Amino acid sequence: MRASTLTGMIPGAVLKGSDAEISGITDDTRKINAGAAFIALKGTVTDGHKYIKTARENGAGLIICNAGSAPEQAALPVIEVPDTRDALKTILPALFPSAGKLTLAGITGTSGKTTTSYLLESIFKAAWRNPGLIGTIEIRYGGESIPANVTTPGPVELFGMLDDMCKKGVDACIMEVSSHALDQGRVDGLMFDAGIFMNLSHEHLDYHKDMQDYHNAKKRLFTDYLRGRAVINIDDAAGMSIKTEIPDALSFGNSIDADIRPHSVRTDEGSMIISLDTPRGRFELASNLLGRFQVYNIMAATGAAMSLGIDTVAIIEGIANQRYVPGRMEPVPNSKGLRILVDYAHKPEALENALKAARSLSEGKVHTIFGCGGDRDRTKRPLMAAIAEKYSDTVIVTSDNPRTEDPNAIIREILAGFTKGYDPIVEPDRAKAIKIGVALMEPEDILIIAGKGHEDYQIIGTKKYPFDDRTISRKAVLEVMA
Repeated sequence: MRASTLTGMIPGAVLKGSDAEISGITDDTRKINAGAAFIALKGTVTDGHKYIKTARENGAGLIICNAGSAPEQAALPVIEVPDTRDALKTILPALFPSAGKLTLAGITGTSGKTTTSYLLESIFKAAWRNPGLIGTIEIRYGGESIPANVTTPGPVELFGMLDDMCKKGVDACIMEVSSHALDQGRVDGLMFDAGIFMNLSHEHLDYHKDMQDYHNAKKRLFTDYLRGRAVINIDDAAGMSIKTEIPDALSFGNSIDADIRPHSVRTDEGSMIISLDTPRGRFELASNLLGRFQVYNIMAATGAAMSLGIDTVAIIEGIANQRYVPGRMEPVPNSKGLRILVDYAHKPEALENALKAARSLSEGKVHTIFGCGGDRDRTKRPLMAAIAEKYSDTVIVTSDNPRTEDPNAIIREILAGFTKGYDPIVEPDRAKAIKIGVALMEPEDILIIAGKGHEDYQIIGTKKYPFDDRTISRKAVLEVMA
């Protein structure tokens, strides 16, 4: 596309300098290919307009910036727009037209997004579709998997990714859509064919000013970016609030008013057998996922699949095919057959769900290891302590990803949440804490290692160091149980 053509599509845009062919676009000066356009975006940390000179030096063929921000006597063409972030709504669909050809399913909520996305991906595969997946753990399509840096990529990267998916034969994409992404407009220019609301609980108050602000960000998926049907958990107060504004939404939950609700849930040789009442009638699903709370994730995936016209046989098969989700109540195989589960629970409600599930899975003791991340919402730290105390026989408080905070200072804030006289084990070294937890185990016990889940690193200061709870716990079994 020519720069002049793109300029004509953007209200208020002005092309300065000669015309040019646009070979691509990026908002990262480190990713500029020769002739590509650099768009300067103002973010929460820095302003891309500061890097226009660097973009030019790195070979950019065009600069797109806010009016009045272009350097004088620029040696290359410039498109000035009233606001670059707003202009992305026009620019990205124009430069990446294939991105709009995919069936898009977006999932938002505090907990359950990742598991629901994996379930829905499995359902698509059972329906002989070729899905891609974008989420907290990874970006996966075309037989390749890329570790994710954030739950929802930035808009330029996201559109490029979706465009590439389509070119490689992907016909649908399941995407976790975070509150940060919705608040920052990262999905501007996209419209979703299904939107799923999971729940809203205490999280991200280091970013959102309060829970209402958090709620409003989540709601935008349904008010601003949905062309298909909403699928909403009405057992959740925030979900019910959104449902009142979207009367034709497909609802799920335990409520008698829910369109999709469990008629019965039972266990059979380690599997859950769920009988669901749905708009298509009652049918049974078998799942290997651990924990009664997974029923919500299964209902959400079922509802989204139904809203997208996927047949019931594929839904049943897809749910059954998903054996586990990395870092989500993930069993750790080990040489002694101990029941060790690694879970990403790093917020109060998620930790409570994990520990309730662990309590229901065994008649032995439940030993819990957890910490809280640094440079994140501090108010949840004592709340998680109270939950760990309530549902565990033993609690070991350790370090999570301390980042730039003092690990011991984080632990002190966690300890404030235990009742007076309760004496948890405190071990800031996470590897040593895991070893202590393994040493406490009897054959019928369960050890929950919470907080980091699928992560294979620990962030200390500003650096990432190799650290995987699954690997460390297997090693601990060999050392302790030798």
